[in-house]
Amino acid sequence: MTFSAEKKTEAGSTRQRILSAALIIMKAKGYQGTTIRDICQKVGIAPSSFYSHFHSKSDLLRDIYEESDRYFSTELPSLLEGRSFKKQLEIFVKAYARLNIETGLDTMRVLFNPENVWFSQNRPMQKTLLKIFLSAIEQRQLPEDTDPLSLVKGLFIVLRGTCYDWCVYNGKYNLEEAMLKQMRYFFWGVLNENEKEENLP
Repeated sequence: MTFSAEKKTEAGSTRQRILSAALIIMKAKGYQGTTIRDICQKVGIAPSSFYSHFHSKSDLLRDIYEESDRYFSTELPSLLEGRSFKKQLEIFVKAYARLNIETGLDTMRVLFNPENVWFSQNRPMQKTLLKIFLSAIEQRQLPEDTDPLSLVKGLFIVLRGTCYDWCVYNGKYNLEEAMLKQMRYFFWGVLNENEKEENLP
């Protein structure tokens, strides 16, 4: 192994130690109760070393999302090809549910905090869902005047809300089934919205 390779390995190891320590502390103290000083003390490094790997505390969460972003941008699209709109939605929602289950209750509780800027990012999973809606509109499986961006935002509010409730109840129910059920309620409302507006006094 060359000197530069050894340095890369060492840097990767330190980065992973920082992330692991941060998650342990965040699970105990919560995201907002965790400080960079706490993390550095647990790992046994100086703050300057922390900042050579992460720009901020919120930047720690980026690593958690990177693997899921890769899946939703590279693997999931191939599973959606040739499927009906309904089936594509089911595949997407099941994949999102499994992602949250695999991430784990404790880590999901860390992610549900007001300082998590990654919730508001236009990430690959949102882009993949947008493509599903655009295709459905093009194939007339959704009304032509449907706003696909609003659908993406609305469905993610529903899915994240369901996951939050799942965390509150300590994962005591089937998250995948619950998300599918709430997704169907959401689209029942979307598809009946125009009819309801026409019947309003």
